[in-house]
Formats: sequence, structure tokens, C-alpha cells
Amino acid sequence: MGRIFLWAEQGSPIDGDIDTAFLARLHHQSAGELKGQGFSVLEVPVGLSLPKAIAWINVRAQPGDVALALETATFPSANVRGTSVFYLANNTERRTQAEHLLQALAQQVPALVSRGVQPDTATASGSLAFTRQISIPSLVLSLGFVTNLKDRDLMFERFNELAHGLFKGLLQWSRRLAEPRTGLPLPPIPVSINGQMYSEQGILVEGNAYVPAELIDQYAIAIPRATTAGWRHYGGVTYIRAIELREAGVLVGWESETSTALLQTLLSFQPEALGDIIGPGYLLPSDYEVFLKQVNPEGLQKLPDIAQLYQAEASIEGVNPDVAFAQALLETNCFAFSSLLPPTQNNFGGLGAIGGSRESASFPNAQIGVRAHIQHLKAYANEAPLVQAVVDPRFSFVTRGVAPRVEQLSRRWSAEADYGAKILALLRRLYGSAGLL
Repeated sequence: MGRIFLWAEQGSPIDGDIDTAFLARLHHQSAGELKGQGFSVLEVPVGLSLPKAIAWINVRAQPGDVALALETATFPSANVRGTSVFYLANNTERRTQAEHLLQALAQQVPALVSRGVQPDTATASGSLAFTRQISIPSLVLSLGFVTNLKDRDLMFERFNELAHGLFKGLLQWSRRLAEPRTGLPLPPIPVSINGQMYSEQGILVEGNAYVPAELIDQYAIAIPRATTAGWRHYGGVTYIRAIELREAGVLVGWESETSTALLQTLLSFQPEALGDIIGPGYLLPSDYEVFLKQVNPEGLQKLPDIAQLYQAEASIEGVNPDVAFAQALLETNCFAFSSLLPPTQNNFGGLGAIGGSRESASFPNAQIGVRAHIQHLKAYANEAPLVQAVVDPRFSFVTRGVAPRVEQLSRRWSAEADYGAKILALLRRLYGSAGLL
């Protein structure tokens, strides 16, 4: 049997040290039970950041191993609760493994409220690094919402039952992977790219579509060829897992009736322009509304004019409204907001106040809030004068034109190194929702 990697993510902003210690204690107790059954368990050192934890696992991982991340969640509403397991989207085998893990937990803790298993594409960022960048099968277990008192009490009061349920779920997962394979040939699948059938076929591996690697060069898809779990050599041909192409701006879909992998590149959008802050958008207000209804219908109910406001205010200043709206989705958690950025502040870009205040800026209404966001983007993107009067409180503090592209907002607008990448991921989801990718 393979080994099991366990990692406790950093705790939530609410009592983070307590949450981190709780998660670490939970995976340590589960690890002890597994070791008692003869399993080899590797516990990722507590306190490692996500990138370092992934690297720690990948340098040690071997075929047959599995990895699980434990986390707690937060939400602006204290009523939201429940446990979820996130898996790599479009991977039916991983989904089944996630269901077994969650079922084992629920059997040990009947009071647990299950939110079901969910693909990592259901998260606000559109993907989870832990499920995609680790070279062995991996899942993320979100035990509950620390912002909900019932969830929080359940996690601490039923600790032993949770640890035993986690032990049983991991036991099943590892044993199922150790079952012998039939060795049958991998089934071929058709591949459609930009509406045309590709000359070569792909293959289906454990529910994942793999496509010939040659199309990366033929369609100028900018994806690194570093060795990852997404590559496979079979029958003298190199393939790449189709879902890996999403990071290069390719829309990946599946036609179930014909078992066809569907790919749509950004060629019609000029890939080099994706992420430019200045320029026209491709979407209509109705496209924004359709997407928002999918991810957070309550946000649209509270702000019924938000789509029109972003289109109108951005066009006045020449800012790409698609980029601005995608950033607003990121900053506001798809307009669900948070205790640190409540909706009453009308601050959709997460703009800071002046004078060293710990609180973010506030605006009298949604229109002025959107306008301030657009003006701050323009300040970073170019040196052109504003068309409308300044309402952005930090406009004068920006070095004009220093960040004409979304990627350059990282370490500027936000301290996060992948801040720009998160905006681009949401932008691609917007285009995909509208059928443009």
C-alpha cells in the first residue's frame, strides 16, 4: 500500500493559531491510528505555506501515495455551515474517493452537516493548487465554518470521532488505490478544438481526458512543459491532461453524448491582450449577471445595477470592464463580502483609506464605489488624465502607468504574489460562462 501525506493548512483569520493547532492535532491523531494499522504516514510540517507544502510533498511522493489537506472555512454569514471535500474537477475517480472520505466522516459524526463533495472549480478562484499541483491523488477536506458556532463547537467537542472518521476514510482511499488494475487498453476519445475535429485522438485515463501534446505548439498554447502529473506517454505518443490547459486560457469541456473533449483557445481574443487593463471589454452586462447568478445569486439581488455600473464607468475612462468586474469578484468574494469589507462601504475594489486607517475606504453609493475602483485601475495602467472628478482616495499615491497588465498588480494592489493570476482565472471563467472561450 502507498503512503499517506497529511497537511494542516494555516488557520482562519478568526483565532488562526487555535485553528491551526486543532487541525494539526486532528491529523496527528488520525496518523497515529493509521500507523497502528501498519500504514506509512508522512505529516507535512505545521506552519508551511501552501507552495512549500506542495513542494514538500512532491519531492517525496511516489506512485500509490495520496495526499489530504485539512482546512476550516469562513463566511460573512454566521448561518452558513457544513463539511465539504474538494476534488480535481472532471476526475470521476477522485470524486468517488472524496465521497468515500466524506461518508466515513459522516458515519462517525452523525451531527456533521454535509455540503457534499465539490469540484475545485466551484471555489471562488476557480481551482485549488493542492488538487492540481501535487503529483499524486489529492483532496482538500474543509471540516466546517469557524464563523458558525455550531460547526465550531462540533469540531472541538467531537474531536475524537472526527479523527476516527478521518482515519477510516483515509484507510479506504489508500486501500482502493492499492487494488490491482485490469491492464485494459486506454479508450481513445475524439478531440474538438475551436469547433473543428483534431486529426489525432486523445485518451481517457481514470475519468480524465488527455489530449495529444502536439496541439500545444500547433495552437501556440503557452503552458510550461515541466514534468508534472498532467503529462502521460502512451503508445508512443505524449499526452497532457486537458484540464491543465485552463491555466493557459483554454476553455475545456466535455460532450458526454459523443465522449468528445472540447477545447476552445483564446485565438480570437488575441491571447497577448488578455489581462490588459486598458481596452474594450468583450462581454455585456447580461453576461456578468448570468455569471453572478451562478456563483452568488444573492449578490445580484442586493446590487441589481452592479453589472451596468461597471460597464458604464469603465467605458468612460477606457478601462476594460471585464477586467474590472473580475477583480471586483475576487475582492468581494463574488459580492458576498466579509466582515473586513462589508457591503455598506460600497468598496468593490478593496481600496484602502488614507491617513493610516486600518479600515478600508467607504463610498456613499455603489456608483461612486465603482467609479473609485475604475479610477484606481486607470492610475496603475497608464498616465492619461481622468475624465471624471477624482473620487479614489488613493489615486495620487499610485505611480502612474506602472502596471498596465493585471499580472503586474501582484505585490502592488495586493501583497499576494499570485493576485494577478487569481484575477485572470476569474476573467477566464467569465468568458467561459458567456461561451466566448
